[in-house]
Amino acid sequence: MNNLHITAYGATDFVGRSSFVIGDKDHNVMLDCGIQLIPDKLSEAPKGLEKIAQNLDAVILSHAHIDHTGYAPKMVDFGYEGNYFMTQPTKDIVYRLWMDHLKIEGERHWREDDLDQTYTKTKTFEYRKKIKIADGITAEFLNAGHVLGAAQVLLDWEGTLILYTGDINDRVTPMFDGYDLPEEDIDILIIESTNGDRYVPERYKIDIGFRMIAKQTVEEGHKLLLPSFAVGRSQETLITLALDPDLDNVPVYIDGMINTMNMITEAYLSEKWVSKRFLDNLKERGLVSPFKKENFIPVSSISDKRYRARKYIATNKEGSIIVTTSGMVMGGPIHSYLDYCGWKKENIIGFTGYQVQGTTGREIVDGENKIKIFGDRYQPKTIDLKAQIMKFPYSGHSSVEGLKRYMHESKAENIFLVHGEKRNQDYIMDFVKDIASPKTLNEHEKTPLMDN
Repeated sequence: MNNLHITAYGATDFVGRSSFVIGDKDHNVMLDCGIQLIPDKLSEAPKGLEKIAQNLDAVILSHAHIDHTGYAPKMVDFGYEGNYFMTQPTKDIVYRLWMDHLKIEGERHWREDDLDQTYTKTKTFEYRKKIKIADGITAEFLNAGHVLGAAQVLLDWEGTLILYTGDINDRVTPMFDGYDLPEEDIDILIIESTNGDRYVPERYKIDIGFRMIAKQTVEEGHKLLLPSFAVGRSQETLITLALDPDLDNVPVYIDGMINTMNMITEAYLSEKWVSKRFLDNLKERGLVSPFKKENFIPVSSISDKRYRARKYIATNKEGSIIVTTSGMVMGGPIHSYLDYCGWKKENIIGFTGYQVQGTTGREIVDGENKIKIFGDRYQPKTIDLKAQIMKFPYSGHSSVEGLKRYMHESKAENIFLVHGEKRNQDYIMDFVKDIASPKTLNEHEKTPLMDN
């Protein structure tokens, strides 16, 4: 076996810019190629990829989130001539995220022509199908339980089994039953560590309180405003609401890119991509799609003047639920709703996703009530926020228990922690020292993948 090594171009002891290249003297394979989103600043790209792009045999994307995919189209500009490998749902989702990124930041990192070439070079595969990458190298996707189409990547490199988890979740969620463990014993495990020091409550326990708050707020004639990520968390939130018969007559308004992602999700409601339990739950409720209920109302269907529709929804006297982007309150329709109904103390702003330090969402969660937003016609203003703030501790990433279980059951003796802050990695290293000796990576450093 040739000496294998890995080079990290991001996501070492932090979250963002996931990009890793595994290579030997003959071949190089890239796992993910993301950017880092920084509050109130332009995104940051991986550095140094131009030096290796022309030597890559393949670019494999684990899932659609932009911190794992946002720089991938640049590889074409750098001279990469090979294919991009991902699942079909990821291809559908990521194309829209790439187009959205162009609208936000323009052609800072790559051009629309690069995106188009990347799209035409994309090859899609289902879970557990062998993919030939190069002579002696195959890849296989395993369900990650994270978002629609999210995959772990299992590489068979001339007999050495390397598993890159990408983002995984061990908890049962509305659409998934947790990650799939590999059937094979793994030689090298590259595993995320986002929640390396965090217990994540079982989803059903959080759902009970979430639905109770939703019912109570609406019954009292107030607004439950849910800033949400367009991919993943918004669909989970809406499914939770859709499967509760007590909420069948409650107006649920859906705004932003969430509606597009709902349509993509509807195309993949089969056992290939979501759990049978979820499909059975839909059938029991008489639903073909969780997003096609009469009380689920896309804001675009109310008026072609979005700002008028948002003002009407936020200021009328009916109790309602509003699910809208952006999840960290950094822009988008959420600003209009905060402007129109954030002043009312009876309304509730419910956070269902993690709020990164430096974001407007984090400021609100931390107690700040003088909030800078963009009002009608994108005019900046400061509002006095008086609505109640509630946090629902959902997570799309594995609990620390799930990470420990994965390390143990993979049988891997060579384990590398990525995609987590240093404190998380330090904690889990101590936590699993009885079963393994995980290591971390340094950015831009070629690290041998197996102990000699």
